[in-house]
Amino acid sequence: PCERTDIVIVGGGFGGMNVALALDRRLKRGLRAEVTFISRSNFFLFTPLLVEVAAALVESRHVVNPIRRMLDRVRFIEGTVQTLDPMRRTVGFVDQNGRSRLLSYQHCVLAPGSVAEFFGIHGLAENALTLKTLGDAIRIRNRIIDQLERAVLLSRKERQALLSFVVAGGGLNGIEVAGELHDFVLKALEDYPLIDRREIRMVLIEMLDRLAQEVSPELGAYAQRNLESRGIEVWLRARVTAYESGRVRVHDGREINTEALIWTAGMKPSPLIHRIPIPRTEGRDERLPVNDYLQVRGYDTLWAVGDCALVPDAGGRFHPPTAQHAVRQGKHLARNLVASLMGQKLEPFGYRGIGMLAT
Repeated sequence: PCERTDIVIVGGGFGGMNVALALDRRLKRGLRAEVTFISRSNFFLFTPLLVEVAAALVESRHVVNPIRRMLDRVRFIEGTVQTLDPMRRTVGFVDQNGRSRLLSYQHCVLAPGSVAEFFGIHGLAENALTLKTLGDAIRIRNRIIDQLERAVLLSRKERQALLSFVVAGGGLNGIEVAGELHDFVLKALEDYPLIDRREIRMVLIEMLDRLAQEVSPELGAYAQRNLESRGIEVWLRARVTAYESGRVRVHDGREINTEALIWTAGMKPSPLIHRIPIPRTEGRDERLPVNDYLQVRGYDTLWAVGDCALVPDAGGRFHPPTAQHAVRQGKHLARNLVASLMGQKLEPFGYRGIGMLAT
């Protein structure tokens, strides 16, 4: 049996959540439509603070908000979307009881976000730690404490790999992870007097020739000086080629033994979007091409925002996959969606970023 809804929103990140919140407000003001929101988690996660959760600076409960408490009139279902047919206008998903369900819609909003990209590097997917979910942040924190507990029982030579931590990816995210976790480990050492702080080794590996490609070269150089002055090693022009048996290998022959490699060097759009038949002409970019109104190219009832959407900007380029853009896209999409339901004119999306921020 196929259930029906007017609008279905897939994905509960910054993009999808802001579409749902904006539509919820319109429903309160009298919009006549049934809106169904499907997300794998029943909470909204403030991902920019995940590093602080991993470094025990922020409580995990302070970065989540229950979705059901945020919405009054939008129907919420915790489930995993597995199929999408834009021709038949159906979404297939598995609910929390493990049952497959089919939902037919009038309009669909895609905001499933992104997942870690390991580029087929040997051993990464199996052994590396990622920082994308609340579970990831807690896992990293627990892993670090566990390694200190194990290290304190071993000789100096035996514990080198347990006291070495590697972050791969020197973008803003990787810089935050390396800096915050280094501080966290040194602070934790106050409880482990048998471990000398000089035994701690934190290495940040970046494939390109500078850190923080998202900002100016001057800021990238400042970040590098800052990290190095605190004892963090920065390896530039270093491409990870393998991570197995506790050893990170780099293309130029350098190696480091570590029990904790945190991978922040690649993201790709959710695999869900590959099931949509659409020509992708923008080179290697896998995101869904959308028009100025945020409709997926070739479909006027399929919309996309956030990390999975290739949103054109005024300069002939594309909006970066960051939270500040996803928030604005979500709100704008909701306005255009309501206009579409009412047969009104759609407005093109326009936004200029207000800057980048990293702790």
